Amino acid sequence: MSELYNVQRAEANVAVAEYLEKCVDVEKFLGFCRECENFDKRWSCPSFDFEPLAVWQRFKNLRLRAAVLTPLPGAVLADLMAGLWQEKEKMLAELWAAEEAQPGAMALSAGSCQLCAQCSRPQGQPCRQPDKMRHSIESLGGDVGKTAELYFQRPLQWIKAGEMPEYLTLIGGLLLPE
Repeated sequence: MSELYNVQRAEANVAVAEYLEKCVDVEKFLGFCRECENFDKRWSCPSFDFEPLAVWQRFKNLRLRAAVLTPLPGAVLADLMAGLWQEKEKMLAELWAAEEAQPGAMALSAGSCQLCAQCSRPQGQPCRQPDKMRHSIESLGGDVGKTAELYFQRPLQWIKAGEMPEYLTLIGGLLLPE
């Protein structure tokens, strides 16, 4: 699959206090989440039985990770989307490993959880993979668009009218206690 796109990876470190000031607006993003088909339907997505701001405040630093996928000549949108899912899985595996290596750390996935074919939440059942499920930056009120611009100097691009953008971006992170 990777012969159809290039991947550029980048990392940025930011103090959680700075990130909260510049990029987190829980109420604004909760409003966007309410309009999403995943609201109350995935364990990784709102509504939550906890305050997202309290999660951020438990940590001192945030190590952001970005993967930018640029299609190569001949690639079609379906190729880029398949690559995006592969890169998302790879990033999450890397974040799990980093979390395990750093006591007290917490991984933040790039977008909503896709671990199960169908989430157990709509059936009122507990998460099937609570050891692997992680919340995303945006589900906790983080503005991934601002994050991309401020910390990776590259705006997000979106698929519009089925047209392939110049690139697509995944952003995840690792919250660190120190």
